[in-house]
Amino acid sequence: MIKEILLTLFYLFFFNFLLYRFKKFQFKNFKPLVTHLLFNLKFAVGIFIWVIYTFYYKDVQNNDVHKFYNDAFILNRAATEQPMVFAELMAGKENDATLPYLEEMKNWKRNFDEAPFNENHTIIKLNALLMFVSFKTYFVHILFFCFISIIGWVLLSNSILSFADARNSILALPVLFLPSVLFWTSGVMKEPLLVLGLGLIISALLATRHLALTIVEILCGAIIILFTKFFVLACLFPALVAFLIFKNNKSAQFVWLKYAVVNLVLLFGTLNIHYIVPRINLQQMLVNKQTNSVKEAVYFKAGSRIEIPAIEASAVSVLKVAPLGIWNTLVRPYITESKNVMMLASAAENFFLIPFLIGCIAFMQWKQNDNLNLFLFLVTFSLAYFALVGMCTPVLGNLVRYRTPLLPLFMFAFIIRTVPPLLPNKLSFVLRR
Repeated sequence: MIKEILLTLFYLFFFNFLLYRFKKFQFKNFKPLVTHLLFNLKFAVGIFIWVIYTFYYKDVQNNDVHKFYNDAFILNRAATEQPMVFAELMAGKENDATLPYLEEMKNWKRNFDEAPFNENHTIIKLNALLMFVSFKTYFVHILFFCFISIIGWVLLSNSILSFADARNSILALPVLFLPSVLFWTSGVMKEPLLVLGLGLIISALLATRHLALTIVEILCGAIIILFTKFFVLACLFPALVAFLIFKNNKSAQFVWLKYAVVNLVLLFGTLNIHYIVPRINLQQMLVNKQTNSVKEAVYFKAGSRIEIPAIEASAVSVLKVAPLGIWNTLVRPYITESKNVMMLASAAENFFLIPFLIGCIAFMQWKQNDNLNLFLFLVTFSLAYFALVGMCTPVLGNLVRYRTPLLPLFMFAFIIRTVPPLLPNKLSFVLRR
């Protein structure tokens, strides 16, 4: 136990040193204290997550906080017992030699698999690799995932908020410190990787640097998302194409309409791509995803389960249910649906989010073209993702979790278009001079 504590303290100091030493790891709009505060708070929240899912929700075989780590423990063991088998497992090969380990791992294979790659493999392999330096100390894994997450938020914040008035940067803090954002991006789960992938892509799109470096950064981010949560990449594609088309368009005339047309054309093409490539049927993938999510919620007797309209394998059905999906993702759980402390906290959070969003909209620069392309890119990307999550997620707890990686991006979109300042100057002490 003493060794584990000392190792954890060593890595805690190490990551804080990296954040202090390298300015690229810091929020450029805020004093270094903010970066350190957020990282260390995330680590504390990561420990809190471990406590909850170890001593309160005791099903360590099925909750994400433990199940991927447990399988990683088996995968890592193969490295010492049979190094060649370990290499084959890391490469995704399955044969007679790997079978004993595959049978031990409970989450290597998914109950359903609509993505082109098995997303569980990513988190299991990453944890298995980290065990070589963590010596199987779980809290060190929490630190690594918190560091991955903070780098993602730094990339997103520094790139997006560079287009906002400097005084409005302060508005990003309540978003980054939202309880749900802190909670779900601080555990040994997929969300920190997703945040990093988004950070790499969006920072590369907005930065002015060598084209080759931009392409490499975008590809790295896309690969991370592809192997972590494929549907995020699918939601990003239409908004990204529209952003690139209008990136150098200086005219504000009909830009909203043009953006809508591009997204609708791409959406129409995506929803009908199965006529060209029969293997890819988005509508059927959504139907299967929703069906399996509902079955899983029933099987595990999810306490915060809600009824969602069934999706049919048609474009009309998907578009019809999409607005309700967005509403559920952004507004629920209602206060009346709060059956436990965590749901109550999520409902209370909405009492901040909705007025915050309304306030930003009320003070938006509607007639100016500055940042309009970036605003529309972030909003259309986020809404597409929120629609998909809301349509396919019948459990409120999961709904809150799944929205967190995109929620700050959605809020940032309105911050960069808001007339400053909305908050008093007394809070500017955290800003860099």
